[in-house]
Amino acid sequence: MDYINIILLGIVQGLTEFLPVSSSGHLILIPRLFNFKDQGLAMDAILHLGTLLAIIIYFRQDLARLIYALFNRDHDPDYHRLAWHIGWASFPAGIIGLLGGDLIEQELRSPVFVAWNLLFWSLVFFAVERYSDSQKSTKTDISRMTLGQILFVGFAQAIALLPGTSRSGITITGGMLVNLSPTTAARFSFLLGTPIILAAGAHKSLHFLSSQINSVHLSGLQLGVGLLVSFAVGYLSIKLLLGIVSRLGLMPFIIYRVILATSILIAF
Repeated sequence: MDYINIILLGIVQGLTEFLPVSSSGHLILIPRLFNFKDQGLAMDAILHLGTLLAIIIYFRQDLARLIYALFNRDHDPDYHRLAWHIGWASFPAGIIGLLGGDLIEQELRSPVFVAWNLLFWSLVFFAVERYSDSQKSTKTDISRMTLGQILFVGFAQAIALLPGTSRSGITITGGMLVNLSPTTAARFSFLLGTPIILAAGAHKSLHFLSSQINSVHLSGLQLGVGLLVSFAVGYLSIKLLLGIVSRLGLMPFIIYRVILATSILIAF
């Protein structure tokens, strides 16, 4: 694998991990569209690590507060409750990933499935945005969310295991359905996604370590380039998403998803 391909994959991972356009769908399609081999488990793992570092550094104050409050209830009871709720809400995606991850990998990684899923959830995102716009007041304090609201978003996150859905897109719209403002929903989406992104990276790393013989050979420099690019682009895409959602909502991403899905169906 040459460095142009690695940089391209790092850019795609960094952008699509956080923007509501489906990272898994893009990582399936990019090698086919540009005609190069699958990047392999090692590169998958390092790309996830790059985006994980981006979210940890960008939200370091919130995450530090959550971790500290997790073990110090009296110091910050609201964030203590929120930390536990995020933990519980991460279970649906984790369990479905463990039980059905292999089936999804084997049966649903096709361009046509990705395209139709992009279209379907684009319609859902559009409908939810219209609903959110009609609400007279929305919440901006995530520490006041109930366990039921957080679990609702957590179950929505589990659906994002289907390629073409978008974890960020479905959790943002889930947050909007429980009456969070779009910007607050986007911020909560990142915090809720941190355990899942960490688990996904760890799973890919363990899978790689247990099957190195069949993996694509990559040098330390190549892995480092992938890490750096996915981190830098991921960090910038977080800022981009929060800025766009606060001003324009999800509509720019919905339009992109529809154009991408249509192009895929024509091409494949």
